[in-house]
Amino acid sequence: MIALEFPPCQSAGVQRTLKFAEYLVTLGWQPIVLTVNSDVYTSVDSQVTIPDSIKVYRCKSLDAAKDLSIKGKYFAWSKVPDRWWSWAVSAIPLGKKLINKYKPDIIWSTYPVSTAHFIAYKLQKHSQLPWVADFRDPLQCRYDVNAKPYSSIPKWIEKKTIENCTKAVFTTENAAQLYRRLYLDEKLTKFTVIENGFDEGNFQDIEIADRNKADIFTLLHSGSIYENGRDPSKLFIAISELFQEGLITEMDFELVFRGASADRYSNQIKQLGIERLVHFKSNVPYKESLAEMAKTSALLLVQGGLFKNQIPGKAYEYIRCNKAILALTPKEGSTGLLLSKVDSTEVVDEVEEIKHAIAKMLAQVDSPNRDSMQFSRYSKTQQLDVLLRTLC
Repeated sequence: MIALEFPPCQSAGVQRTLKFAEYLVTLGWQPIVLTVNSDVYTSVDSQVTIPDSIKVYRCKSLDAAKDLSIKGKYFAWSKVPDRWWSWAVSAIPLGKKLINKYKPDIIWSTYPVSTAHFIAYKLQKHSQLPWVADFRDPLQCRYDVNAKPYSSIPKWIEKKTIENCTKAVFTTENAAQLYRRLYLDEKLTKFTVIENGFDEGNFQDIEIADRNKADIFTLLHSGSIYENGRDPSKLFIAISELFQEGLITEMDFELVFRGASADRYSNQIKQLGIERLVHFKSNVPYKESLAEMAKTSALLLVQGGLFKNQIPGKAYEYIRCNKAILALTPKEGSTGLLLSKVDSTEVVDEVEEIKHAIAKMLAQVDSPNRDSMQFSRYSKTQQLDVLLRTLC
């Protein structure tokens, strides 16, 4: 299993690889993980542990943004195909040694960095083993015009990956369909979907609080926001209008962003006069973030049209927390299609819709009625297990 993001890396992407590896052990597999030295991670979470049953091998990688910069600045071309391209230099020879030592049945590699697939491509050519390429989401330059410069090398790696992998896995049907259209010469069956999910084990000892016992209604967003694709500006306008209309006050309502920066939005928030209703708080370890989700009144998800083919992993954790969800996302996108089927979830995209949704959530008394186990990481690993066994 070739993955850049693995504990102690603090990233939402860690959970997919970690839980696949953990549950594959219970299904009769012996995962061998090839990853990077932990000093390359900009943020770490020491509370996330790796089971002893998973063999982990690490090798050196530079981070172009840090190690190839001069006074904090670096050339854009130095992070092509990604900031961790140097990982391949040590990972490919180590991977060959691991193949010779363990004689694995299959190779599995995963995004979010192209270098992971490049390493797998080289190891597949060396070993002729079946290869499952876990794309998760489309390559960024496939949907973001700002990522077009220097995209030729990532596209070359993508092409080699699609041509040589046995299966290409995506987390949404929209993403899989996009790649079926991009690679018409490949069999449609090469492209398959295994969604993200939540891990029930992470919710042990976490109590889902009753929102009606809270003195103040807290709408919580957990994770990053940014102008290009995850922009909450319309929400700020809606909250300002609700505040002016007297439907909410600083005594009974707050909007909390956990792990997001206020830099780009502080002026707008101040101009709208809602600075005492909107709070930005620093990152916390993963388990603490889950506990916070479980205690809040309602959960906020922001997924703009730029990411219409993707579903953020936290959407599934939101579902498991059994809280009302306010989703600022297009109804026809992958996230909108998923959440529109989930009880006590409002999928909205315009200011008036947002206002109506918040008012509805404030008046809600009953807890959501959901069957969340269909979205568990274990059920998704069972899908992966079936896929792997068909290829060995």
